[in-house]
Amino acid sequence: MEFKLVAVGKTKRGVLSKLFQDFKWNYLADSVLDGYMGEAFVDNQDNPNIAVLEAPELKLIIIGGDPGHPSARKYLESLVATKLIIFTSEEWEGLMREIHKGRLVLIPRYVLSSEKLDITHLNELVSRLPEGYSLKRMDVEIAQRLANEESEFSSDHMIFFESLEDFVARGFGFCVLYGDEVVCAATTFAVCNRGIEIQISTRENHRRKGLATVAAAQLLIHSLENDLDPNWDAANKMSVGLAKKLGYVPKGTYSIYIFVRSRFKAVYGKVLLKTLELLKK
Repeated sequence: MEFKLVAVGKTKRGVLSKLFQDFKWNYLADSVLDGYMGEAFVDNQDNPNIAVLEAPELKLIIIGGDPGHPSARKYLESLVATKLIIFTSEEWEGLMREIHKGRLVLIPRYVLSSEKLDITHLNELVSRLPEGYSLKRMDVEIAQRLANEESEFSSDHMIFFESLEDFVARGFGFCVLYGDEVVCAATTFAVCNRGIEIQISTRENHRRKGLATVAAAQLLIHSLENDLDPNWDAANKMSVGLAKKLGYVPKGTYSIYIFVRSRFKAVYGKVLLKTLELLKK
């Protein structure tokens, strides 16, 4: 049975922050609440009990509010399409597992704290740029080159910005060039009033040379100098290793839920994730 939510405009989302006070994993929720990206929906516009923040580009939703309210169960029961979901509490997660048992795949993510980042250390890392490479802040021309490229290297950069000019105005990035070729890029994946999310990629034939360390360190320096907290949300232990090298401190894990429409797809998804995990060892 369909359960409809009401859309909330960008300028009116601030009142929803109380429903996401326990969300501490990353700045994606803040970015939507601050009106920088995505969409927001509530069960009741005048007195919201639950809220759903959407990032359509990722098919991702973040759910907050009171998991004990009838709207919570009604909304979760109404889910039909495959989605990535992050919850604000264990109570929400428990309700999801109760309603959709056997139709969920969990993806672990690693939480890291920026509390120990040190600009002196980061500057020392930037100085390790290998000979033959150059480091440059991204401008519209470089952003355009990445946007024109259809590859795994460029695919996740700048997806939450309205235009390349918007990226340069609201976000920022640093890249390593080999001649005229962009071989490594570190950019703001998402931005909010308090901080940023980070996206880093290196071309395969230029990996294991420390380029990601250099580009990331420069991105962090710029962020800290502009009073923005650079959050590092890691997908794997390799990413955790780079984060620790930069000065981040591990703080545990959380889960992204993949909701699928059939138990067969859920089983297949779990097997696929396990296989990928084994191949990375």
